Amino acid sequence: MTPKLLPSLIAVIDIGTHKTVSLVGQMINGKARMLGFSERRTDGVVKGTVIDLERLHRCVHEVVNDVERSSGRSIEQVYLSLSGPAAEGERIKGIHAIPAHDGKVTAKDVTDAIASAKRLEPPAGRATLLYMRQPTTIDGRAVANPVGMAGKRLEVHFWRVTMEEGNMRMRVGMVNGMSIKVRDFILASHAAACATASDSDKQGVLVVDMGAGTTDWILYYKEHILCAGSIPVGGEHMTNDLSVALRISRETAEDLKIRFGSALHREADANQTIWKDGDRGLGDQQFNRGTITQVLSLRYQETFEYVKKDIMQHLEQLFPGHAVKLDQYFLPAGIILTGGSANLADAAEAVHAIMQLPTRIGVPTFENDSLRKPEYAGVVGLMTAAITDSPPPVRRQRGFLASLKDLFRF
Repeated sequence: MTPKLLPSLIAVIDIGTHKTVSLVGQMINGKARMLGFSERRTDGVVKGTVIDLERLHRCVHEVVNDVERSSGRSIEQVYLSLSGPAAEGERIKGIHAIPAHDGKVTAKDVTDAIASAKRLEPPAGRATLLYMRQPTTIDGRAVANPVGMAGKRLEVHFWRVTMEEGNMRMRVGMVNGMSIKVRDFILASHAAACATASDSDKQGVLVVDMGAGTTDWILYYKEHILCAGSIPVGGEHMTNDLSVALRISRETAEDLKIRFGSALHREADANQTIWKDGDRGLGDQQFNRGTITQVLSLRYQETFEYVKKDIMQHLEQLFPGHAVKLDQYFLPAGIILTGGSANLADAAEAVHAIMQLPTRIGVPTFENDSLRKPEYAGVVGLMTAAITDSPPPVRRQRGFLASLKDLFRF
């Protein structure tokens, strides 16, 4: 397989429910040096779903203009993040019978098995965007590299990500309309993991990226992606709950959440009175902190109960008839929590109590101090994934758009 060359310039765009972020880096000795960064409030997206393409197009166009000005470079191609329930994943496999004359696997056998898996059609009306490699097996035994090994039956496994064709065409067409090519898509939860999880963590870890409108998760086992998913609940739901409970505006609720909120409710909170402005003057409002933390903690607990239920449903499909537990034996590295909602006070402690797994806040390692925050794990990870995953072992060598050009006629 001849790897495609990395461009000297890498640009990524992460479109979230609350904010749209772009990062441009220059490739130097296999690493990216940041040239430009841009962030704007997202318009036209609710719970990870595009509801107004014109408003979103305007937002993305402004982000691109900003990052081009700050980097002094013209962007010709980008990597886009994939998040939310619109991006669905499933496990597929390709099977190849190993020739009996010597019973040893060749590189061609692996290629044939990969081709067998990729011939499987996605569900009607959906387009395949990503093939993410999972363990390869020989006669049911997992192997790192099957070439040269003996056996009868070779299987290659992938986590295939699909999206409704119209949704995918809309996203690609929006970027193409700015005379920019989509080089590839990257799963947002995988990007967050690339920025915060080490190779040793990926022996068994759950990465949860809790944004404003969605909570995306990805589970790694034995250094491979086992499964991934998303639920349409995020930080904005906590803000809405607080707004309704206290009968205040969403803006005030968001401010109180950030300043006085917690993912844990403690009895002592009920004895605390807090003031919105702090001056106790005319027009200032007072609230009981216990009410605030109770509302937020209940939503936090409910969100992670949904996440756990979604994970268990995926695991039951992957391992029918086997009881799989989300415990520290299965996930020795526990949980890494990223996204803007990871900034809520006591978030890691609350998730640990709900999931019964060690939990830590994922902070990306990056040259720019201002991006070393959980909410930027996605965009920093996009850059990391663009470098490390290009070319991925099974990604189309011609690039995403070239593969779909005839089908969608962009």
